[in-house]
Amino acid sequence: MEKRLLLAAFLSFVIVYLWSGAFQPGQRTDMFGDQANQSQQPLIQGEKGSSLSENQSESIPPPSEKKQKMESSQEEKITILENEKLSVKLSDRGGVVRQVYLKEYQSTIPIKNLLSINAYEKDVFQVESISDDQITYVLRAGDITIYRQYFLSPGEYIVKANTRIENNGKMSKQQKMDINAYTIDMSSLDIEGAKKDNDAIRSRSLLEYVVFADRKMHRKNNAFKFKDKELKQESAIVDWVGFRTRYYCSIIKPEYATIGYKINPVNEKVLEISMKSSETDIPAGGYVDFSHTIFSGPEKKTLLKTYDSDFEQIKRYYRNGLLDGMAKLMNAVLHLLHKVVPIWGICILLMSVIVYFSMYPLTMRGMLSMKKMQSLQPEILKIKDKYKNDQQKANMEVMELYKKHKINPLGGCLPMLLQMPVFIGLYQVLWRSVYFNGTSFLWIKDLSQPDHLFKLPFTIPLVNSEYFNILPVLMMIIMFFQQKMSAKNMVMTDPAQKSQQKMMSTIMPLFLGFIFYTFASGLTLYFTMFYLFSSFTQWKMSKQGKGR
Repeated sequence: MEKRLLLAAFLSFVIVYLWSGAFQPGQRTDMFGDQANQSQQPLIQGEKGSSLSENQSESIPPPSEKKQKMESSQEEKITILENEKLSVKLSDRGGVVRQVYLKEYQSTIPIKNLLSINAYEKDVFQVESISDDQITYVLRAGDITIYRQYFLSPGEYIVKANTRIENNGKMSKQQKMDINAYTIDMSSLDIEGAKKDNDAIRSRSLLEYVVFADRKMHRKNNAFKFKDKELKQESAIVDWVGFRTRYYCSIIKPEYATIGYKINPVNEKVLEISMKSSETDIPAGGYVDFSHTIFSGPEKKTLLKTYDSDFEQIKRYYRNGLLDGMAKLMNAVLHLLHKVVPIWGICILLMSVIVYFSMYPLTMRGMLSMKKMQSLQPEILKIKDKYKNDQQKANMEVMELYKKHKINPLGGCLPMLLQMPVFIGLYQVLWRSVYFNGTSFLWIKDLSQPDHLFKLPFTIPLVNSEYFNILPVLMMIIMFFQQKMSAKNMVMTDPAQKSQQKMMSTIMPLFLGFIFYTFASGLTLYFTMFYLFSSFTQWKMSKQGKGR
C-alpha cells in the first residue's frame, strides 16, 4: 500500500537524522612584481629541490626562544582589509590571516591562522605598506628578510597572498617552507550549549576538512572533535587544502611546488593542516616567492568552477557514490527549475511534484501488489492455521497461493526500496543549499531555518524551541489522516496486528514531526507537499475495489 512508500521515506529520514547526530621598501606596488628585483628570478622549481652540502649553503635558522618570549608579550595588532564580498582580519603576529568574514552572508568560516609560517608564527611582523585592499608585512631576522603581502581581488571571494624570503647574506641559503594552511580551533565552541540546539548539532556534524593531493581527495567530516589516529603525513603534490561547513568553504591553493602535507591533531579541539615545499636554494642577494590563492565563500558549484582549479570537487553530499550521485542529480534539477521560475519556494514545490509523479508508476505498482496480498489475508490465515505445526509446509503453501494469483511477495517493497536513494539524496540537497539561506517565501522568512510562525511564551520540550512552526504540524496532521485511510484498506484479523497498526498510526506522525520541527523550512515544505500527494493517492486507491 501507499503506507510502504511513506515507511520508506520515514526510514530514510531516520537513517539521515541519525547519520547527521600574494618588495623592497618603496618599490612594491603589486604582488611582488618585476619592480621588486629585475635581476633576480623566483627560485621555485616544478621538481623536488635537491639538498646542498653545508659548505655550499647554510640553512635559515628559526628565531631564538628568547626572542619569541619577548615578542609574545607585545600586544597583537589587527588590521582589516575589505572588498565587496569579504572582510579579512590580519594579525602582525606571524603576519597571518586571522579570520575571514563573509559580508553578504554575515558568517565566518570557523578556521583561523591561515598561512602561518612554521617557526615564525609568534614573531611580530611590521606593517610596511597598507591600503584598503592590500597590506605588506615585513620581518627582518639576521641575513634574511621576510615579506608577506595580501591583496583582495575586487568583487571576489579571493585573497591573493605571497610570502617572499630574501637572502641579504653573502652565502646562498637553503629554504624549505612549511606553511600551516589553517588551524581548526573548536575550543571556543560551546559544546554543552550546542547539545541543546538541534540545528547546531546537525550543522556541526557537517564540518569537514579536505586535502586534495595527487588528484585524490582526503576528507574527514565531523571536524569539531579530533583524535590522535587522524595524524597523517603524506608525500604528495598538494593541489589545495580546504574546509567546509553547511553552506560555505575556504580553499587554500599553493602556487608553488609542494612535496607533501601533514594533518596534525594538536588536541581534542585543535587540528592543523600544513603544506611542505621542496628545498630551494636562495643565492646571496636573491629571493624566493611562495604564493597562495585563498577562496572563502559560498559553496556554489558554478562559482567554484570559474577558478579552473577543481575547487568544485570540495562539494559532496554523501560518501556513498550512489547517494552522492542522486543528490547531485536532484540539485541539477532544482537549479534548472530556478532558471525557469526564479523563486526558490516555488521551485521546491515544483520539485515535489516532479519527484513524486516521476516515481508514481513504481508507487502504484507497489500499492496494487500490496492490495492483492491484502485480499489474500483470509486464505493465508487458514493455511497458517492448518499447518501451524509445520512452518515449512505453511510457507510452501503460501508461496503456491501467491504463484496461483500471480503475486510477487516483494512487489510491494522493492519499488519502495528503489526510491529510498531519492529521498536520502534530496534530503541533503534541500538541507545544505546556500541558495535558501536568507531567502523568504510566503510567511517563511528564511528557507534555511524553521518557518517560525510566531514566538511562544514557553519552550517546547524535547525540540527545545520557543517558536510555533506550522509546517511540521501540518505534516503531522496530513500523515495522521493518511495513516487512517491506509488502515481502512487493510485486511487484518489478528487483534495484535490491529493494535500495532493503530499505535504506528499515531507514533509515526509524531516522530516525523519531532524530527522535522527544527529542520530547515525549505526541507519541511518539500516533504509536507510529498505527504499531501501521498494522502491524495491513498484516498484515490481507497475508492477502488479491494484486490484485483
